[in-house]
Amino acid sequence: MNRIREVFADLPALTTPRLILRRIRPADAGDIFAYASDPEVARTVTWEAHRSIEDSRAFVQTMLRRYERGEVANWGMELRETGRIIGTCGYILWNTTHDSAEVAYALARPWWNRGLMTEALRAVLEFGWERMGLHRIEAHCRTDNPGSERVMQKLGMRLEGVNRGALRMKGVYVDLKHYAVLRDDVPAAPASGETAP
Repeated sequence: MNRIREVFADLPALTTPRLILRRIRPADAGDIFAYASDPEVARTVTWEAHRSIEDSRAFVQTMLRRYERGEVANWGMELRETGRIIGTCGYILWNTTHDSAEVAYALARPWWNRGLMTEALRAVLEFGWERMGLHRIEAHCRTDNPGSERVMQKLGMRLEGVNRGALRMKGVYVDLKHYAVLRDDVPAAPASGETAP
């Protein structure tokens, strides 16, 4: 079994104070459509806004196939207080030769600016360090997406540069800010009996 399949063949749920990050299920298509059909949510991501529930069902089927094959995949972000899926967060690339990976995420607009994506991504990064054995985790955002940039900054990711015209998105070439964090950047957990500053 290759290393990626060994980790992702049985993708575990991750819990945070307000979220359960779990595998996406067929019943989640309606929740996904509710946010993925929002043009403002889709504006700064590579995918087009979902035009029908069928688009969301197709996305769910793609995730189910990735889970089945043991490929890198997204977690659905279930809000604990409602049991509804309000976004996705996860790995989209893993270079096992260099112990590096890339994360991506999307969140329903009513939940922007509440710290939920930071909370979710923190759990996903911890999974990368502890379960995937990563040395480097990176992420990108469009230069006109300050909300996404703030999430990366809050988690200790550092701006490494701007890639000009790096991506053709919806027919337009866009510049991307490139952020990354290394395992060595993450403070060690305090020893037993010690408290973090």
